[in-house]
Amino acid sequence: MTIKDIIKSAATFLNLTDVTEYLNSDSPSPALATATASAVDSLTRLSNLVISELAASYIPMICAETVQTSNGKIVFANLTHNVTRILSVKNQFGHDAEFKLFPEYLNVFGGEYTVEYEYAPANYGLNDSVGFKNDVTAALLGYGVAAEYCVTQGRFEEAILWRKRYTAGVERIALPKSAKMKGRCWL
Repeated sequence: MTIKDIIKSAATFLNLTDVTEYLNSDSPSPALATATASAVDSLTRLSNLVISELAASYIPMICAETVQTSNGKIVFANLTHNVTRILSVKNQFGHDAEFKLFPEYLNVFGGEYTVEYEYAPANYGLNDSVGFKNDVTAALLGYGVAAEYCVTQGRFEEAILWRKRYTAGVERIALPKSAKMKGRCWL
């Protein structure tokens, strides 16, 4: 799923036909491009806002990375993403490794390690892939973007509708399986 997919979903929900035409065409007309460029830019910023909020509060983005170290330090700045929480550190044999956590690095013995961590997403561009691994779909994020867009346009009643759909979808994904109750019927 890319930011473009999220924006297409939000534009479809909001009936922004010029934005969907712009994103679906390979070479849009110059008039269409200039008219919708600011709307697409705004929707891109709102998409990044919704993704950051979701990753920070409800459904973290998780990455596992294999690193080689000779001095016993795994520096967070050398990892691909901005680390927010270490989940596990495993040695080259797949066993849990001992490590000491410092603000800017992990201290381990030398060798190869696989570090699994949660991260804060960077701002994505229009064609960048979003790093959610769970059941997060473009439509779900499109609900959140539609809600934020309606707030910026002063369409508050419509924003409440999209926000309810967004939070219902997030709750369905974020709740632990044990918290969900099976349907019941009268006997």
